[in-house]
Amino acid sequence: MKPGKQKAPALGKVFGLVAALTFLSKFIGLARDAIVVPAFGPGIITDAYNYAYLLTGNVLILFGGLGGPFHQSTVAVLTPKKDKPEIGRLIFQLVAVTAIILTAITLVLWIAEPYAVHWLSSLPSQKGNAEMWQQAGMQLQIMLPLIVISGVIGILYGVSNVYHEFTWPSLSPAIASIVMIVAVICFKDNAGLCLGIGTLIGAVLQLAAQLPATLPHMRWQISTKPEPGTREYTAMLWPATISTSIGQLTVYVDAFFASLVKLGSEYHGGAWTAIINSNRLVQLPLGVLLTAMLVPILPRFTQQVAEGRIDDLKAEFRRGLRILWFLSLPMAGLLFSLSKPIVALVFQHNKFTAQDTELFSVALVWLVPSIIFYVGRDLITRVFYAHKDSTTPYRVAMVAITLKGILDYALIGPLGVGGISLATTLITIFNLSCLSWLLRRKIGSLGTSLLIKPFAIMFGGSVLGAIPAFFIQAWVQSGMLTLLSKYHPEIDAAKGVATTKLTLLVSVGIASAVAFAIYLAICLLFKLEEPSEVFKRLLSKGSKKGSETESNAAQETAPSEDLERLVADSLLNENTIDESVTPNVFTKGLIEQNKDNDSDSSKGDATIDVHSNDSKLEAKIEEPKKDLKRPTED
Repeated sequence: MKPGKQKAPALGKVFGLVAALTFLSKFIGLARDAIVVPAFGPGIITDAYNYAYLLTGNVLILFGGLGGPFHQSTVAVLTPKKDKPEIGRLIFQLVAVTAIILTAITLVLWIAEPYAVHWLSSLPSQKGNAEMWQQAGMQLQIMLPLIVISGVIGILYGVSNVYHEFTWPSLSPAIASIVMIVAVICFKDNAGLCLGIGTLIGAVLQLAAQLPATLPHMRWQISTKPEPGTREYTAMLWPATISTSIGQLTVYVDAFFASLVKLGSEYHGGAWTAIINSNRLVQLPLGVLLTAMLVPILPRFTQQVAEGRIDDLKAEFRRGLRILWFLSLPMAGLLFSLSKPIVALVFQHNKFTAQDTELFSVALVWLVPSIIFYVGRDLITRVFYAHKDSTTPYRVAMVAITLKGILDYALIGPLGVGGISLATTLITIFNLSCLSWLLRRKIGSLGTSLLIKPFAIMFGGSVLGAIPAFFIQAWVQSGMLTLLSKYHPEIDAAKGVATTKLTLLVSVGIASAVAFAIYLAICLLFKLEEPSEVFKRLLSKGSKKGSETESNAAQETAPSEDLERLVADSLLNENTIDESVTPNVFTKGLIEQNKDNDSDSSKGDATIDVHSNDSKLEAKIEEPKKDLKRPTED
């Protein structure tokens, strides 16, 4: 096979478009939570909806989303056939077969729902939760069609990607969030059924948004004979579906233990809602941050491994981790020190009380430390992926799921909802520790001793910024309320929602600005290189030179279509509860396909296939190859 290169669109343009649309989608998702949760308050109604969502909406996100099994299998099957005349019949048959199978599964669940609710309500551990499970059953019946919709959306996402349509797949989750907001504001009911109905309508509109880009490629022709590619699709789909299901067991473990959380001597609804939303508060900035770094770094890792430049790989890993820590540590410090004001700012109004703020902030505080280890775990997993090894992270994840259940059981008693969050933090540490040890055995020393000094400076700076931020926020808010009461007594400064929100917004903003200034000053004082490097990245995004440089990098590393899917995969799954233990499904499938492509390599002339939609990156590797497993010194 002759090596060749095909020019790909600029990486900066690719990342900027998808990341911007996805950030908008996630921001609208936060606005949805800020309206939906206070409308009913954390309790039986919101918990019932969120438990029903686990079996329906979660399926839509994990299985029907970008990077999910349906999307992954569709892209793999359609890509080599996209210009063939029979592609329209194949697409229609994939949609029809998937819809029929998922409809059968949905009917089974619909029949089994009353029996499952009765069984759960009768469990000794669920004493007092019978009303919540009855509500969950009603929500489940409303949202069960989401299972069918998830499969169809996943296929249409795949069709859009094959034909280079990325805008609607990235933006469509925002449609569902907007529908939920409208449903709660305009059609709120005491039983909270508007939540399930709004979710269902939102999913239908999310599906409809894909049709303009996909219908022209579909040929409506019914045939009982399998089209070429249908069997390949089903053969790929079910292993990927099982893999995704097993990887998400930790979510259901957390959901079970959340149902056992007590407040005093009584069971207290809202624990599961608190865990979900505290995770979303962490994931909103963290998801965008990780994507901004991991999208350009993953192809570099892959190229360095392919060329045997393991020392360069280690240096790139350390550099990437330092930048991730530089950006994430001040956010972690602020989320920790200002947890209550931030939760109150976003959620506390309507039926969301100060007691609910306390519950949410406890879940958030114990989860925040995981950020430090989360970014390292996510980055080191990419090193394994670059070595075409998805098995090691997956096995570690399976062990972590068992350990998660043990930790939940041990910590929920003394810490309540905070115990589940702390268990997540400890599991993230466990993942990072295991993967670091296994990677050291694989490629030798990572040179992590070189990270101690910069980490200590960044951690110290974030602490020194977070401590005064705590006092500044309280002082500024108190001062504003005092001034309002003195000079504008007609304003009920103590109880007015708008006034409280305004004072929280201003005080949190000022405290955050001071904390970031202190943090940045300390990093500059100790002459860390990360501040200047980050600023250069930001400035180069808008320059033509930066665009050209990124375009060259994209040509030398990976096709832009794969990068777009990686961006969307890591950002769109906003409802994934514990991402610290589940390997990326799309990347796992990508690695497995790359393994097959390696069979075309010769001794002195190897071809590296990066699973492009319509182009393949090929690179010559001269003999002799470096031994990737040899120990190296940094």
